[in-house]
Amino acid sequence: MHQDLAYWGLGEIDGILTTWLALTPATPQSGCMDFIKGSHKSPIIPHEDSFDELNLLSQSQEIKMNVAEEDKSSGALATGEMSLHHGLMIHGSGANTSDDRRIGVVMRFLSPHVKKPNNAPDYGVAMRGNCDMGNFTLCHVPKGLFHPEDLLLYQDI
Repeated sequence: MHQDLAYWGLGEIDGILTTWLALTPATPQSGCMDFIKGSHKSPIIPHEDSFDELNLLSQSQEIKMNVAEEDKSSGALATGEMSLHHGLMIHGSGANTSDDRRIGVVMRFLSPHVKKPNNAPDYGVAMRGNCDMGNFTLCHVPKGLFHPEDLLLYQDI
């Protein structure tokens, strides 16, 4: 269980929304996300870094507190469904005990006023309107599958 804002180092800010789009079914057996109701109203809770060799992430963070099973709400999704959550929402996924993979795409939507501490460089794609407040390097929409310009930008990032 973790809060996204702790991992990103942006502090306790509003203006960020995370979406998780299921490309395969996300069930309790395949390790769908669980959410803690109302936790988006709490501050950032201390986290510990974890480096579990069974985790596909090279590094992850976990809150330093026990969460009772009855406080969790299952975020099971069918293929094509998505969940939305605030950066302070405590959430996490369990082990995949099924015979199938749980595959999803994460997208993060930020308001133009959001910026990283110490003006650390970061990148984004404008979805609509005037987003050029200088807080992120705006990238072009990809030109095509493995297009050379897209690959160069990927290497820069």
